[in-house]
Amino acid sequence: MGRRIELAAAVVLTLVAAWSGTARAQEAAEAASGATANGLAIELNTLAATSSGGCRLTFVVSNRTGAEVPQPRYEFVLFNKDGLVDRLTTFDFGALAEGKTSVRQFDLAGVSCDGLGRILVNGPAQCGDGSAPHCSARLELASRADISLVQ
Repeated sequence: MGRRIELAAAVVLTLVAAWSGTARAQEAAEAASGATANGLAIELNTLAATSSGGCRLTFVVSNRTGAEVPQPRYEFVLFNKDGLVDRLTTFDFGALAEGKTSVRQFDLAGVSCDGLGRILVNGPAQCGDGSAPHCSARLELASRADISLVQ
């Protein structure tokens, strides 16, 4: 009976050690991918033509700054397919609750979605003294659309 208990204890300890190693490896992978990083994650999710001939950009934004971000504004630069600047514009993402994912849409009049080549996030806008949370927040950008979203 004593041998069975020793064997069972050895099996349990081996499983705990294996699980612990797997958990640490998963945490390291998440940290490396930025999945647990602090900051704002902005994903260009879709582009869609509007009925007025413009382009609707849909963004998915995740606030992982550790605090509410009351009014994050960023300057965006739209480039056409030839790499030329089409326009500069500022997007106001509205209040973003900490730990929450939100969807925001912006309609751009006079911009053809098919004509866009890429979008550059030029940086935070209206930071003044830089104390607004979005002014120093790390940005993680991604795009599911046919064009890239870059810094």
